[in-house]
Amino acid sequence: MAQTPALLVDDRDPNILYNTSCFSSAEQGANSCYKGTFTTSEAPSNECSNGWFNYTFHGTGVHVAASILSANTSYTVRLDDGEVQYQVGQGSYYSPILPDGQHTITYAFSSPGFSLPLFDYLAITPGLSTPLQGQTLAVDDSDSSISFSGSWSPVSPISVVPPLYRGTAHWSSVIGDSLQFEFEGSSISIFGTAVNVSEGAITTMYTLDGVPTISGLPRGTIGSTSFVQLFHADVKSGSHALIVNITGIQLTQALGIDLIAYNASFNSISSLPSLSGSKPKSSLNTGSKIGITFGVLAFAAIVAALLLFLRRKYTRPKNLDSDFTIAVSSW
Repeated sequence: MAQTPALLVDDRDPNILYNTSCFSSAEQGANSCYKGTFTTSEAPSNECSNGWFNYTFHGTGVHVAASILSANTSYTVRLDDGEVQYQVGQGSYYSPILPDGQHTITYAFSSPGFSLPLFDYLAITPGLSTPLQGQTLAVDDSDSSISFSGSWSPVSPISVVPPLYRGTAHWSSVIGDSLQFEFEGSSISIFGTAVNVSEGAITTMYTLDGVPTISGLPRGTIGSTSFVQLFHADVKSGSHALIVNITGIQLTQALGIDLIAYNASFNSISSLPSLSGSKPKSSLNTGSKIGITFGVLAFAAIVAALLLFLRRKYTRPKNLDSDFTIAVSSW
């Protein structure tokens, strides 16, 4: 089923306001994190109990992608001027469905010094009030707007830590398996993971608007971590089509597609393709389809003429015991 893509907000976004008393630090080059970054805090006191960071957004929901190293740590979330919501767990938070409009989320933790929270990103559920132009939208692998062909499976061969985006991925170990995705935007990225890269390189061909690019994960480059950027391209703002084909993989390996992210070239969720669950339309335009039709007809005419020529050339007199026949296989 087609889903509403989420608007991704990285921990480095300047509109996320951190409490300066929490002594936050931004970390770069982190595996398994969106854009390779996360923000943490080692506040020596209870300065963060009233709010580590807050963010104002337009939409109908928000997810905080965060983790706390200490098990069963308490933390709090507050939406707008509502009551403080006490949480116990590993740091993640999903809001209930909110009225479409402006909201502010405040995130806090009450166990400073040893809990070591790791904040990665926010995922905003957009509504009609959400401006999308130039924003990064995330499409989960389970969304029907991504058309998978071949032997892809949603069953994970491993346990991925940290967890996958929305907990799902499409996995394949078969050369020739492919996917297609169409979007309206100015850039596109594919994130995923892989299994047993130490046994050999995994290669894929990315064909963007008819232009192919071979890319791969060289032997031993990653472990079984999430949010590995498998592909990225900047394009002219507009309509585009991406086809991905697995060109090299061993049966003991697996490539996992987790999500596709693209920068939107439209401003409103009302401009998104239909969420009816239909698969992407063919990227061939009318001229291409007409050309293909004429090409097929011309080829058929040539074949018919050749058959007629051969029949006339090799037909024997009627008093011969057997006739020469031409077998034409269907195609």
